[in-house]
Amino acid sequence: MALSEREQRLLDEMERGFYQSEADVMQTVSASRRRVNYRSLVLGIIVVLIGVGVLVGGVAAQQLWLGLIGFAVMLGGVMLMFRRGPEPSIESELSAGAKSGGGEGAAARSSLSERMERRWDERMGGER
Repeated sequence: MALSEREQRLLDEMERGFYQSEADVMQTVSASRRRVNYRSLVLGIIVVLIGVGVLVGGVAAQQLWLGLIGFAVMLGGVMLMFRRGPEPSIESELSAGAKSGGGEGAAARSSLSERMERRWDERMGGER
């Protein structure tokens, strides 16, 4: 069964929108990946080892407060280990959006679901 001209146009528009949104998602995913900060990783490992030492010292001395301090130091070291590199600057995100031919400022920052909902509402509003 052949599609009418209007249905074919609508299908082509949906396909173009899908490819554009897919490119936006891939760009967002690649921009959100940051490099591992090796300095924080090594410093975190050292802090965890110091925390283990304090914890073992607290247990050996039978001092609960010293063991709790050691545990807190270990927890801080783990948090430091998993800290990522610096966030990409806003200027680099805006220039990346301008290079990719991104839309308006507010529309370019909206989430994929918000953009898709807005497009759907625009399409449905035109048919009523």
